[in-house]
Amino acid sequence: MTLERCQKRIYKYKKEKGLNRSDISKEIVCLVEELGELARSYRRHQNDEVVDAIGDLMVYCLGLCEIMNVDAEDLLEKIIENNEDRDYGVNAFLEEGEVIE
Repeated sequence: MTLERCQKRIYKYKKEKGLNRSDISKEIVCLVEELGELARSYRRHQNDEVVDAIGDLMVYCLGLCEIMNVDAEDLLEKIIENNEDRDYGVNAFLEEGEVIE
């Protein structure tokens, strides 16, 4: 399934269930809540809950993209390309003399 189809499907079920489809602030609050659930689950070593929270975050992100008329696939492609070209200075965090090629 493409990200575009996911976006459309998420928006459709939000509409069918009477869920938020216009209040961006509310969607951001939901994302923050899900991120908190992810952190708690991770700290408690609850792997099933970690995976569930990741999925919920993805759903909220894709739903937000659809609400904002953003093509998630294009957005991700641009971000990944930018990240691939970015110098994170990884070697700055290594022990003295250690280098990552």
